[in-house]
Amino acid sequence: MTRFQARTLLVVVLAAASLGLLAFGGSPLLAPLRAAVQGPLAAVQRAVAEAWRGVAPQPAQPAPEAEALAARVAELEAEIARLQAENIQLKEKESELRILSGLVEYARSQPEAKYLTANLIGQDTSPLLTYLIFDRGSDDGVIRGMPVVTGDGLVGRVVEVSPGACKVQPITDPASAIAARLQTSRDQGIVQGQLGGGLEMRFITQQTRLEPGEVVLTSGLGGAYPPGIVIGRVAGVQQLNYEVLQRAELIPAVDPTRLEIVLIITNFTPADLSPFFQATPTAAPAPAAP
Repeated sequence: MTRFQARTLLVVVLAAASLGLLAFGGSPLLAPLRAAVQGPLAAVQRAVAEAWRGVAPQPAQPAPEAEALAARVAELEAEIARLQAENIQLKEKESELRILSGLVEYARSQPEAKYLTANLIGQDTSPLLTYLIFDRGSDDGVIRGMPVVTGDGLVGRVVEVSPGACKVQPITDPASAIAARLQTSRDQGIVQGQLGGGLEMRFITQQTRLEPGEVVLTSGLGGAYPPGIVIGRVAGVQQLNYEVLQRAELIPAVDPTRLEIVLIITNFTPADLSPFFQATPTAAPAPAAP
């Protein structure tokens, strides 16, 4: 019998003895046998337990290098978050600088006017009313009727004023009507706001040749706006042979839904032409001769 076979036989015998002790361990007849076998069984159990501890996987203990690496990763993640927040702030400042640069360029191109910057702080949520609210009011010298512009063109005019704020009616409001002029032909018409934020130029003669992209400016007629402010560009023409006049769809130069900072023209006072359109009083009849 080889050494391996002898060891195997010993393990089998001890295992059988263990099972016997478990089954009949409570019998007093087997007490001498139990005392004789417990010693070798305990030795075998200890040997098996030590061998198992040698081959069984042990819980991994974090090495000092791993702890340092985890701390460095956390530090880098915090730095990335800080840089991302800083990048967002820089982009906001860049956008604000671009807007302000456009306003400055516009003010330089129209040096005869005086301006006051205003920030958008609210707007009407009604689908039919599109009024805008800015953070300048009567305390800043703002009065009703003052035009509001950006570097791209006309926004609208002030219609209500409080001490610290003003309400502006944009040119895209359906109740807005502006005397306008085509830049190329110099023909005139009325630009009216449309539901949905569009513009339409009306009362254009059929003889006027309209081209997409032509610039439309304020004419100054009626005294509500200064002349020469960009309103928009021609996008399409509606011309019917049986009509005396034609219409043009315009793309607004300024999108009122994307406003942030504007210029209020403070040295323009709208002209009051109402006295010229009142009915002339009928002259009193001359007294009859005696």
